Amino acid sequence: MARSRLFPQLALFGLLILALAGVVGAEPGETTDPAARRYRILMLLWRGETEVEAGFKAYIQEHNLPFDLIIRNADQNSANIPALVAEARQLKPDLVYTWGTPLTLGVIGPYDQANPARYLTDLPVVFTMVAYPLESRIVPQLASSGRNVTGTTHTIPAESQIKAIRAYRPMNRLAAIYNPTEPNAVINIGELRKAAHRLNFELLAQPLPLDANGRPDANALPGLLAQLAAREPQFFYLGPDTWVSDHRQTITEEALRHHLPVFTSVDRPIKDSAVLMGLVAPYFHMGRFTAFKAEQILIERRLPQDLPIETLHRFTYIVKLPVARQLDLYPPLAILNYAEVIE
Repeated sequence: MARSRLFPQLALFGLLILALAGVVGAEPGETTDPAARRYRILMLLWRGETEVEAGFKAYIQEHNLPFDLIIRNADQNSANIPALVAEARQLKPDLVYTWGTPLTLGVIGPYDQANPARYLTDLPVVFTMVAYPLESRIVPQLASSGRNVTGTTHTIPAESQIKAIRAYRPMNRLAAIYNPTEPNAVINIGELRKAAHRLNFELLAQPLPLDANGRPDANALPGLLAQLAAREPQFFYLGPDTWVSDHRQTITEEALRHHLPVFTSVDRPIKDSAVLMGLVAPYFHMGRFTAFKAEQILIERRLPQDLPIETLHRFTYIVKLPVARQLDLYPPLAILNYAEVIE
C-alpha cells in the first residue's frame, strides 16, 4: 500500500522537474509561447524620422503588434551605409526596414549583383520610399523581388501626374530642375520626357550645376528659376528628388515671385512650402502600408519574395487655397468635388 502511494508522488515530482527544466532552459527575454514572441525591426533611415515612420509606428500601436524598433540614421551619407550593414549582421534583427533608393541599394544591392559579402541577403528586408524600384534595379519585377525583399513605392505614374496638372489648367510647357547625381531624380526626369512625347507637351528640365565637391549648388537656384520662368511654362514641377525637396522653400518662393505655380508629386513639400497643388501618396499612409507588409512577414510568416512591391491604391489630390489666392489662379469647380483643399 505504501509503495502504491509513492508512485503518483514520484510522477508528480518528475513533471515538476521537467517544467522547471523548460523554464531554466529559456533564454532571457524569450518565451516558449509563439503567440507571446516579440520581433525586432532594424529601421535604417536616410534622413531621420519622417511622417512615413510616424505612420509605421501608428499601425503597430493600433494593431498591438509585438514589434520592437531599433532606429539608425545614415544622415544622407552613403559612406555611412557599410557600418549600418555591419551592425545589422551583428544584431540579426527579425526584419530590416530601409528608406529611400540610395540607402536600399546600399543595403541590399541591385538584384543581379547582390554580393553576400557586401550586402544583406540572409535577413528579410522591407523597403519604402523607393521611387523607381524597377529602373534602379532593386527588383526585376513588381510581382516578386525574387529574393528576401519586398517593399512599397510612392511613385505616381507620370501620365497621371500630367492629367492632374491639366485638370487644373491647360499645360503645354512644364519646367523642372533636378539633381543629376541622384538616381531617383534622373529616372524621374526620364519618365517625364516619355510622358512629354506621349502627351504632347514641352519639358524644360534643367540639371543643377555642381560645386567643387560634386554637390548641387544651392546658390544657383534663383538664377535657374528666373531662366525657366522667362520661357513661360504653365507649371513648375517638384518630383521625387531629395535635394530639391530639401530646398523646397527656396524653390517655391522663387517660383511664386515669378508668378509660376508649382505642382508636386510628393507629399513633403505640401506641408511647408508655397506649392499650389499636387497629386501625392501621403507619407503617413505609406508608413502604415509598409507596416502592413512587415506584419505579413513577421506575424503571418509570409516570405518577402511572395509579396508584391506596391503603392497605395488611391492617391490624394491637394490644392492650397492661400497660394491660389496669391497667384490669382483658383481651381476649377470640378476639382473641388474630389480634392483635399487646404485653407
